[in-house]
Amino acid sequence: MSSAINIFLLLCLTLPSWCRLAEDIAYSSVNTNCVSERCFHQPAEACPKPESECRCRQLPYCKSAAVCCNVNARQLNEGLTCANISANGHVEALHIRNASLDILNVEDWRKLKYLRYMTITDGHINSVVGEFAKHTIVSCLNLSSNGIVNFENRSLVNLYNLSFLDLSHNNLSDVPRFKKEGNVTLDISGNKNMLCTNLFDALKRTELHFSNIQNTFCLAARTFHWFNTTEFLPLSQVIGIHEIRKDCRKNCSCEPERLYIVPGQLPIYAVAVNCSGQNLFSLPSSLPPNTIALNVSNNNITSLDLFSTDPTYQNIREFYADNNEITSVLPLEGSQFLSHFVALSLRNNRLKSVF
Repeated sequence: MSSAINIFLLLCLTLPSWCRLAEDIAYSSVNTNCVSERCFHQPAEACPKPESECRCRQLPYCKSAAVCCNVNARQLNEGLTCANISANGHVEALHIRNASLDILNVEDWRKLKYLRYMTITDGHINSVVGEFAKHTIVSCLNLSSNGIVNFENRSLVNLYNLSFLDLSHNNLSDVPRFKKEGNVTLDISGNKNMLCTNLFDALKRTELHFSNIQNTFCLAARTFHWFNTTEFLPLSQVIGIHEIRKDCRKNCSCEPERLYIVPGQLPIYAVAVNCSGQNLFSLPSSLPPNTIALNVSNNNITSLDLFSTDPTYQNIREFYADNNEITSVLPLEGSQFLSHFVALSLRNNRLKSVF
């Protein structure tokens, strides 16, 4: 194999068009795509040999890339030194596999000022502490499958070039803070302690996108104080509620009211819409999906016609319309509302008869 590599390297010097071919063939058993558009990831086969004293190595056929494997804090520092990674500082892509660090202090990486792709996976890390330097140019940070429980408050806030953050398969209950400007894609799948309330808060950040949505769930147990059992809610539902909040009718509020659990189906949030005191002259049309409660008290509404004509009213169980100008409840007759309502309040209106 070594003679074949030498031949290809010689061809690379004399025929530049052969350079890429030389790299692909010589190192294809270890690496087929050294640095993707998003992140840097190496298989276990790229690790230093088990008998090697240095637990890190630069990849000879992947420019400015290195891999470290099976290290504790001391072995990692020694490995970076013996592989000449810390000294030259020009490593752009680094993958650390199976690191037992307990605490990962990101300030230790300030010396690698050219690092753009930082990947630490398949290890044992309890906490992430410290703070990346403000000049850090890391665009992809992959800390998946380490069992991480928490991040210090400002650990990631200086990653101004960050575009992809992979925190999947850890033990996080909250999404750590990171930059608010620009697009960030986040993979938070496989965190069984993630709380839905914390995901709601994360979604308030501008330009936050999620990767691996179909495998991302959150705990609804502590989302609402009245809900005493543990249920996993799909991220798609959380995103849907966020969109409902964001797109809610102007001056109204649209909030998750309760969680519906049907055996054999994914749980879904039901929505409560509050448009009280908004000087409305008619009922709001096109309510959010799964709206079960509507409050339009303290307006100037005269008719309840939408209960019989608008399909988004068919799931309403609670209706509050005190202090309006409603003259008749006949539109409610024959509607879905009358067959399953649990609350109806029409105090201080202009009703002349009730059914």
